[in-house]
Amino acid sequence: MPNLTGAKFLSLCTVAVGAIYAAGYVYTEPLAQANPLSAKAPISTSKSSRPGLSATSVSSHSTSSTKGPSSMSPSTPSSAPVYKDGTYTGSGANPYGTLSVAVEIVHGRIARVQITQYNMHYPESIIDPILPKEVISMQTWRIYVVTGATASTYNFAEAVYNALQKAKG
Repeated sequence: MPNLTGAKFLSLCTVAVGAIYAAGYVYTEPLAQANPLSAKAPISTSKSSRPGLSATSVSSHSTSSTKGPSSMSPSTPSSAPVYKDGTYTGSGANPYGTLSVAVEIVHGRIARVQITQYNMHYPESIIDPILPKEVISMQTWRIYVVTGATASTYNFAEAVYNALQKAKG
C-alpha cells in the first residue's frame, strides 16, 4: 500500500498549494485593482531598440470613474491629444517612494518634462533623462519600463498622467 499513501500525500500537497495560491490571490487582487498603473501590460516578445528599456509598456487599468487611456502599447506621436499650453505638475507614489514632474506644453504638444522631486529607493539617474525624453518623443504618458527601475517608471508615468489630465483642452 505504499502507492496509496504517496497518492494521498500528493493530493494533499496539491490541495495545500491551491489553497495558498487562492488565499494570495484573494488578498492581493483588490490592491492590484486599486492601483491605476498596475503591471498588467503584456510583455512583448520584440526587442526594444532603446538601451535600458524593456518592451513592456506602462498602461492604465483604473477602476475609478476617471479612466486613463486603455491601450496596451505606447501611442505614436500622430495620435497624440492636444493639450492647453502651459506648465502642469503631477506626482506619483507607491510603497517605494514618490516623485513629481513638471510637464510643459507648447503649441498643444509635450515640449519638456522635468522631474522636480524624487524620493525613491534607487537613484534618479536610472530614469532621468531616459523617461522624460520618451514622453516627449512619444507624446504620451504610456512609456516603456526601464529595466531595474519598474517602481520608478510607474511613479513617473503616473505623475506625467496626472499632469496631462490637468492640461487636457
